[in-house]
Amino acid sequence: MLPSELLITTTKRGRIYPVFAPLDEEHKQLAEELITLYSSFTGKRKSDIDAILGELEQGSNFKLIQGLRKLLERRCVFKSEFVIEPVVARRAVFEAACNKRIRNEDERMRVIRTVAERLNVTAAELEESLWADRESEQILAEFTSLEPEELLRLYNLALAQTLLFKASSMTLHLNGNYKRLFRAIKYLGLMYTPEGAGAIRIEGAISLLKLGERYGTALSKLLPQILDCNAWVMDAEIVIRRGTPRVYHFVLDSRRCRHILPQCGEKEELTFDSRIEELFYNEFTALPAAGNWELIREPDAVFTEKGVFIPDFKFIHRELPLEIYFEIVGFWTEEYLSRKIAKLRALPFDIIVAIDRDLACSALHDNMPDTVIEYSRKVPVGAVLRYLEDREREEIERQVKHLNKLPLKLDTGTEIVRIGDIASQYGVSKEAIREVCAAHKDYVVFKEVLVKRELLNGLKERMRAISSYVEARKLIEAMGLPPDDVLAKLGFKVVWRGLDIEAATVTETI
Repeated sequence: MLPSELLITTTKRGRIYPVFAPLDEEHKQLAEELITLYSSFTGKRKSDIDAILGELEQGSNFKLIQGLRKLLERRCVFKSEFVIEPVVARRAVFEAACNKRIRNEDERMRVIRTVAERLNVTAAELEESLWADRESEQILAEFTSLEPEELLRLYNLALAQTLLFKASSMTLHLNGNYKRLFRAIKYLGLMYTPEGAGAIRIEGAISLLKLGERYGTALSKLLPQILDCNAWVMDAEIVIRRGTPRVYHFVLDSRRCRHILPQCGEKEELTFDSRIEELFYNEFTALPAAGNWELIREPDAVFTEKGVFIPDFKFIHRELPLEIYFEIVGFWTEEYLSRKIAKLRALPFDIIVAIDRDLACSALHDNMPDTVIEYSRKVPVGAVLRYLEDREREEIERQVKHLNKLPLKLDTGTEIVRIGDIASQYGVSKEAIREVCAAHKDYVVFKEVLVKRELLNGLKERMRAISSYVEARKLIEAMGLPPDDVLAKLGFKVVWRGLDIEAATVTETI
């Protein structure tokens, strides 16, 4: 944000807008000039820098230049350089001069030289140390440079945040990347209420008669998180106090301003609210049996008629159209849990609830649904996985029933058919295709392909003339088939003689 006196706005028909700096050549040249000056100021006093740059501020755009300078100075490191601590130096000089009448520069310098000799420093070093702790005497030690366009975007962001400092509330229409935004809303102590699909109203305790800067500050700090959403429209109510307070609307949207505002877009680290959540996440993702599911920590918010729901986790099946949410509950009573489950049941999606029996404030009755899982110290990954497998099985059975009602057409002229191609054609999972085709008279089902029985019969005859496992693998792989699965289906087994694959042979068992 910038000081309020540097805020530049324009009003029209009940709306108020910051006067953003355009990213044109004129403004980029101005920004580049300021950046170059600060880069060359290393080692200079702040008072000298202010004097030099003060000449640039003489003009109609002095607020813009001062605003850019504020942002650049935040990238500066000023340090006090002295030989003697300034407080010690001043005390010594004042004590030496307090009983003398200093009437001219010679008498002053005589005191300075006397004190400098006593402190074992030169007179020049003492002079430099006297006021070195004052801001104007500090030396520019370091400056972090940036590109002109980046500086202008940061200025526009600071300008918008300064205007939002006067905001009493805002309405947001959002699309994607909700997690960090809602976390920021909670962290900043703001209140939100849903207003239809993808829309929320954010407020603070403020009135027209008394501007609450605390909430205006919080709303302005929220803007960088809003910029990270995929698409958004913000309508903030700005209270301007010029005599009688008046409310203006500050409307901003991602489509029109994305090119003039910075995209914060920091990579978000995976965080957890508790050790229980972290342990469950690590155990589940390490489980081979859970490979069909993607586990997402803090998925995007779900907007419902009853409010905004932000679950702890979401399971997404990698092939089936299944999404199941997962919520871990802390302290609870039976009444609270019953109420929560009733609300969750009304939601238009599946959800599992894990409750800690050690944190129960009342006994758990026996009629809890199978979506409620008890745990102690850690969530039982096996119980969660069994529920997911049951839902997976139900969905596959549904797809199989759907396929059985259709005339499943296979190109009988093709010897090898990829199961994935058939699944895509009918919009179902590969497992459903495997089950439906398991009894097909013309094809044999493997994991990823259907193979004509005639082709396998011919392959079996060729295999009888081969004893080397390596040669058998090469023959089957050349046909684009899985070697070990085909060998087992044709009735051959691999005989190993030690670990050397060259020594392994195949023999027919059937």
